[in-house]
Amino acid sequence: MVIMTMMEVFLIMVLGYMIYDIKVRLTKGNPNTGDEAIGVKDDANKVRLNTDEVRVLRYLLSKGNKPVVQSMIGRDLNIPKSTLFRIVRRLNELGLINVEKRGKYKYIYIQRAQDVANMLKAVDEESTNKGSSP
Repeated sequence: MVIMTMMEVFLIMVLGYMIYDIKVRLTKGNPNTGDEAIGVKDDANKVRLNTDEVRVLRYLLSKGNKPVVQSMIGRDLNIPKSTLFRIVRRLNELGLINVEKRGKYKYIYIQRAQDVANMLKAVDEESTNKGSSP
């Protein structure tokens, strides 16, 4: 009887983890942050960026076209290494940034600066429109 109860508890835990994993995959990050994904129109499709991704892109734009060491981004923006790793990987997959490994350091820079600037401008306009809605 006790073994069956432990088995049920185990199955409930596994099911809970599966639901959590699906939620993380759908929200493209940590579901506990409460950050809304920010929609940015990109011609035919819509790219969803969360607030930390936007912060990283703004930071890189502020540095001009100079490569920045990944650890410095995390330190300056107070973003944990694991979170920054996911952000950098995703922005790289979207083609917004480039990552170059030189020795033990990863250098990050914006690949399409004008496109990124336009996306961030659209983010600003969208957040302004959300704030003015009743």
